[in-house]
Amino acid sequence: MIRFSADDKARITAAIHAAEKSTSGEFVAVVARASDHYVLLPLLWSAILALLFPGACLLAGSSIRWVHLYQIQLLTFIALAILLLSVPGLHLRLIPRRVKHARAGRLAKAQFYSQGVQLTRHHSGVLFFVSLAERYVEIVADKGIHEKLGEAHWKGIIDEFVDRVRRGQVVDGFVDAIGACGAAMAEHYPPDPGDTSELSDGLIEL
Repeated sequence: MIRFSADDKARITAAIHAAEKSTSGEFVAVVARASDHYVLLPLLWSAILALLFPGACLLAGSSIRWVHLYQIQLLTFIALAILLLSVPGLHLRLIPRRVKHARAGRLAKAQFYSQGVQLTRHHSGVLFFVSLAERYVEIVADKGIHEKLGEAHWKGIIDEFVDRVRRGQVVDGFVDAIGACGAAMAEHYPPDPGDTSELSDGLIEL
């Protein structure tokens, strides 16, 4: 799992400061180790495999007594559950991609409101969100920003951000996306001389 050094965090903070000098936009960077614990599905798989065990034994012609089959079934469930939940990253392979992305997307939108990004004076807040376990990236912007920047420009920023994160260049992804978004917003949200930073400028780790 990626670790963020003091220098990494300083680079992201510097990128936010630089971007906010050219626009009245407010930028927040959030990174989550994972967007969910995903406990339910590994337990479900463990239960299904354990329930199938007696049938497999009967088909194989085993003469194990039912009480022993039940004990083995219970131990199988416990062993599989411990294995799937204790080995880092193993249970994530069992989770469908759309489920992981749905959970990560929900967390990104929750953070947008939790961090108060929607409350900025100029309604110019942008949240840059990465969930590492899911390799998920989302940029959540306040009302009107997406339309003013245009679909093609906005998609280009997101696609580059996604590409960086997938290659493990998470810090570079944050820095480049923040810079690109700041430059794009400068025309529509020019800097306000009396503006002060309203949101956190440092990397928020969940």
